[in-house]
Amino acid sequence: MKKLFIALLIVVFCAIPVLAKDAFNGTVIESTKITDDAVPATSSAIDISQYDKIAFFVTADETDSGGNVTVVITIQISYDNSVWFAAHFYDYTNPATLQTSETLCAGVNTDADYYCWFNRHLNVPYIRVIATGAGTATGGDDEVTVIVNYSAQK
Repeated sequence: MKKLFIALLIVVFCAIPVLAKDAFNGTVIESTKITDDAVPATSSAIDISQYDKIAFFVTADETDSGGNVTVVITIQISYDNSVWFAAHFYDYTNPATLQTSETLCAGVNTDADYYCWFNRHLNVPYIRVIATGAGTATGGDDEVTVIVNYSAQK
């Protein structure tokens, strides 16, 4: 009985590293002001080769006093961190349909919180997020402050 208990204890201690899930959270686009001039805010590349799951959380705070400023969120993937391709992703509002982009803050004084995730079955090592402004803003204070965070898990 004592040998069985010791054997079970050894199995449990050996299995703990296998059962542990390493998670990582970070910010890929710091608080950045986006206007309608179509100059994108591009995140740095994230090495996702070691993660099974990755999701992005976008917060967009519009300070639009007249015109209409929107932010378009897109995701790109790369095999070498230099050549980038547009990627499809899923989002919370329509999880069964692949998205190529998402437009946020469509309308005057419209804030948005957005959640999307990437299908890791595509087996690519690098990913990045791009936030691009668009619209017909007329005033100097027509802008959207964008923050993009991510969460990844092994």
